[in-house]
Amino acid sequence: MIKTAPQKGSSIPDDDHILRYIRPRHVENGIVNGDGFLARPREDAPSVNWLEWFEPPLENQVAGVRSVTRLTNAKLGHLVRLNAGQTTRYVRENDPNGLTLSFVHDPLDGDGTHPPDPSHSLIVGVPVQDTPEAALVRDLIVDCVLTPLFPAVASIRPVKA
Repeated sequence: MIKTAPQKGSSIPDDDHILRYIRPRHVENGIVNGDGFLARPREDAPSVNWLEWFEPPLENQVAGVRSVTRLTNAKLGHLVRLNAGQTTRYVRENDPNGLTLSFVHDPLDGDGTHPPDPSHSLIVGVPVQDTPEAALVRDLIVDCVLTPLFPAVASIRPVKA
């Protein structure tokens, strides 16, 4: 767990991980479709959660992310893990335009309806869905997915790819 809060906008350390909620339509038989990582129209950057914000072990960290989510997670949705540094390097080295992604801490305050989410972060630099630059980047990000995939709803068992 982070002992002192970094400033909003700080980069997530390369050794750390994020979880991204992936809708059921973007996972089939344990295989993630990269469209789930792309920015949606009218979205500046996809939201993720900084896994190391929560105390290990991994199961506790995933439970911590579930506890602060503001989404209504679908029963068949998944939380998908990426290593920040490895993903950034892999995309930059394999994208023909040298696209640079960054994982940026963006904590959310509580709002009366939702608790504060100190782990909230963004993937900055991800192309918007259905654009020419998105086709390759989505596949590059998927190459970085770490297994297992975690169910978005706690009562379901993790999926081993």
